[in-house]
Amino acid sequence: MLKGYTGKIAFVDLSPRESRVIQLDESICSDFLGGYGIGAKLLYDFQKPNTDPLNPKSMIGFITGPLTGTPAVTGSRFTVVGKSPLTGTWSDSNCGGYFGPALKMAGYDGILVQERADEPVYVLIEEGKVTINDAKDIWGKNTTEVEQTLKKRLGNDIQIASIGKAGEKQVLIANVIHDMRRAAGRSGFGALMGSKNLKAIVVKGRMAIPLAHPEKILHLRKEAIVDMKKGNGLFEAFQKGSAAYTPSGISTGDAPTKNWSGVGREDFAQGADWSEEEIYKYRTKKYTCWECPIVCGGSVRMETEEYGILESHQPEYETMAAFSSNCLNDNLESLIKVNHICNDYGVDTISAGGLVAFIINCFEEGLITKEDTDGLEMRWGNHQAIVKMTEKIANREGIGDILAGGFEKAIKHIGKKAEQYAIHVRGEALPMHDPRFEPAMALIYKVNASPAKHLPASQYTGPPGLNLRAPQFGTEREKQKERAKGVKILECLNNSMSSSGMCVRGYLSFDVQFLPAFLGAVTGKDWTLEELTQVGERIANVRQAFNIRDGVNFIKEYFPSLALGNPPLESGPLKGVSIDLELMMDEYFKEMDWDRESGKPSRKKLQELGLEDIATDLYG
Repeated sequence: MLKGYTGKIAFVDLSPRESRVIQLDESICSDFLGGYGIGAKLLYDFQKPNTDPLNPKSMIGFITGPLTGTPAVTGSRFTVVGKSPLTGTWSDSNCGGYFGPALKMAGYDGILVQERADEPVYVLIEEGKVTINDAKDIWGKNTTEVEQTLKKRLGNDIQIASIGKAGEKQVLIANVIHDMRRAAGRSGFGALMGSKNLKAIVVKGRMAIPLAHPEKILHLRKEAIVDMKKGNGLFEAFQKGSAAYTPSGISTGDAPTKNWSGVGREDFAQGADWSEEEIYKYRTKKYTCWECPIVCGGSVRMETEEYGILESHQPEYETMAAFSSNCLNDNLESLIKVNHICNDYGVDTISAGGLVAFIINCFEEGLITKEDTDGLEMRWGNHQAIVKMTEKIANREGIGDILAGGFEKAIKHIGKKAEQYAIHVRGEALPMHDPRFEPAMALIYKVNASPAKHLPASQYTGPPGLNLRAPQFGTEREKQKERAKGVKILECLNNSMSSSGMCVRGYLSFDVQFLPAFLGAVTGKDWTLEELTQVGERIANVRQAFNIRDGVNFIKEYFPSLALGNPPLESGPLKGVSIDLELMMDEYFKEMDWDRESGKPSRKKLQELGLEDIATDLYG
């Protein structure tokens, strides 16, 4: 067995309240690494086709990678996997913090959960032992109080992944929160947990993670940190915290403005001119994930007349842009408040911000009135209304109950004219990186098996040392045909990096050769970038096959025309830019060897990747 693994997945059945162990063999680890790689293969094998995401038989997994919990730089990540209640497709959501390392030290590479408990429960994994425990006393509490209650009961050395009230009420944009501030944010996995009466996963342990070459790993760690500090990658930018990018994103057009219809400097000059001092005015200290030298997170303490005393987490860029430029909201205090609401209730900030911008747009265009919005004056920049609407969504209160069902439910309620203001793919709001700024993002949002995410293909950003013959992020927008080849390479490498348990912020901060080097030192198996690219391609094909088997065809899905520059903006840095998504899709499907009409991987490709079982499923 490869080192870096415990070799075990805990399989929990909530209905009879039983658990068993799935043994991982070396082949699945070598072929899929971990994270959503192993997660995709397990769910493809164990979950019946066309299972409704909120059916008790639907599964949810929390899977680490071989680098998780090791001295490998930024080896802190775990991935939540399953079929999304929001999109009805395969989905995965990555998270940092301390939960992933603690899960491995508790004796497992991951946990899979199915069925529904007859009353609220939490699962505790402690030093290899799995128990299913009563959670009635923490049901109805938000994530901050859940964290405090369970740590008081079980000790401060536990790590928790939990849902808030939004997950309990099956808000389709509900997420999973760890450490009161770290989110497996996208895909609605909080609703999936809520449907199972599963309040939390709690892990505790000190078991050693087996390492092939411990001294070599420590040496590589020192070398990688030196390489990061040379400034070849994005280390310095990440150290500032992602929120610092907000003014630049607004100015260049990367950050959408006015629900994707505006121009940053013309419509939201206030945000474009924010200084780092203003953005971090309330930051009290920096926050890091497991053994991470980047230290990109931050804690805040705010005391204002409007929003009172609040101790919380510094909003990240995606949250900042979703609730500021996209809603024309220049009140920084409200951004901290709305970020806290989302973390506490367990709600995805990108989706919530997208829905709020959508409802403002509908209000401004006269499609709805104050009678529809429970009396709220949903105008651009009305920060009080933005905060209150977010709370309504989290609580399924009034119009918030409709928005909690996602864009498609809201469009049905408001009317067909509202569709033009709904910026989403299959209900998942587009992230805060505009394809008109970087055309490859349209392709990533449209065709990735887990749709409308910005981090597949590393946000079309190559790590230092990767000789990628394609236009760089945000440059040469007219060269759209060349980008799909770059997307394939970056997507496949990103799949392996993410499945290894490494953080993308580390990956983009040091030479790309550190990825195979760390994996070799941890597992004892030599890796090359070419091999990792093939592993990533194998992962991509399993995820795609999961969707194809369930009848999902992204090629035919709605994609918002505004995000493609149709019509193009008439001014600003993105003036006249339009995206030929069909052109990029032609090239991408050819590169992947997937059918252009259905998205189905070819039999030949599946066989080349050693996926004979899936080839048989899809072709007979």
